[in-house]
Amino acid sequence: MELNAAIKSTLDSAWHRDSAHASIQRWLEVCEKEGWGNIPEKISLLVNLFGASWYFTRLVFYRGRTAASLIDQAEPDKLTRSAMANCFKVALEQDDMEYQLEQLRMLKNETMLNILICYLDNQFNQQQTEQALTALAELSLGMVMEISGLRSDSSGYQLAVLGMGRMAGEEMTFGSDLDLIFLFDRQSISDVTKLTRTIQRLLRNLTSLAPFGTFYEVDMRLRPHGTAGSLVTSTNAFLEHHQHRREIWERQMMTRCRPVIENADIGRSSLEKIMPYIYADYDHDYLQQEITDMRRLVQKEKGSLRDKFDVKFGRGGIMDIDFMTHYFQLRYGHEQESLQTCSTRAALEQLKQLEILDADHADTLLAAYDFLKGIETRLRLFDMKAISAFPQEPAAHIPLARAMGYFDEDEPHFVEKYLSVSDKVRTLFNHYLKGID
Repeated sequence: MELNAAIKSTLDSAWHRDSAHASIQRWLEVCEKEGWGNIPEKISLLVNLFGASWYFTRLVFYRGRTAASLIDQAEPDKLTRSAMANCFKVALEQDDMEYQLEQLRMLKNETMLNILICYLDNQFNQQQTEQALTALAELSLGMVMEISGLRSDSSGYQLAVLGMGRMAGEEMTFGSDLDLIFLFDRQSISDVTKLTRTIQRLLRNLTSLAPFGTFYEVDMRLRPHGTAGSLVTSTNAFLEHHQHRREIWERQMMTRCRPVIENADIGRSSLEKIMPYIYADYDHDYLQQEITDMRRLVQKEKGSLRDKFDVKFGRGGIMDIDFMTHYFQLRYGHEQESLQTCSTRAALEQLKQLEILDADHADTLLAAYDFLKGIETRLRLFDMKAISAFPQEPAAHIPLARAMGYFDEDEPHFVEKYLSVSDKVRTLFNHYLKGID
């Protein structure tokens, strides 16, 4: 089928050009066969989507005309937390649990498609995209809990869910998993075994593969005592665990923790009680050395991939910025409550305002954070996999270079830019902490 000039022009800038070309040809054939006409109206956005994500390409073909209408109607006003919550209520129209879960999976994927369209159409910047994806994850989790019988109004449980890591900081990307801790008030629950079984059912519902895919992968390793600990933690056990002396890396982890599902205020009150232990008056040299040593270990074990650049774990990557903010938050957080934030961006802004970080250094790190998170987002979009590395071989990373705005003769400059950014980040890491290299 002959492609018109607008489509050809868009294909020239598509990330995965071959995938986009094959998919738009197939789409136009389907439209002709089904008598749908020229849909969507924003055909260039569809081409861009086909070039950006095989995962969402499959969704578009699966949903057909419905998906096309979503592309034309995508706008930020429909992606507020309240708008998403109203949309999700449709999933509860019938009592059958399997029907409810499948409807919710469909709505979650369609909402994520809307977020992607706003991202591709420059209606959302990197931070806004991450905030929308985090809100979607929280709402999805809450709905699956309700369907699984775990919300307080239907179960009587006093249960809170703590989100960790990127979820806590409202900085989730496409393909992010859910790092969770389940807290309960022992006085409100007589049968902990029954509660544990119900949460096990919840986790199966979240992670089971279905026609509309899974909701999310779930990571529970950050709960007290890790995989050796109980699946659900009483508030008393949680407080006792964190009131004892812990390793610095555990304190770092807890700087990225907030209630994402709350009941009877047990999540907020539990965190409030342990904050003096997290944001304590540490020996500065000890704190600095421990964080540097842990960063070196993570880079050695996860960030030193042969023939690849790792934007998260590697030298000068996202984790360098995270660990710098952890260091300053733990060093000064007991004096400056504004530093007790779960967001890396917010922490950097506060460090700048408090003049703990040089303003130019803070701005460099904020720009680097957006740049590196932008690479991570584009890497994950194609298959919705939690990956953070790309090949050093130029021919292998051409789609990523194009995704980052480096086309044709400018493509080699993408790696130059990446190396420049990572060098600046590592230089600042070594300036403020113990040197790694």
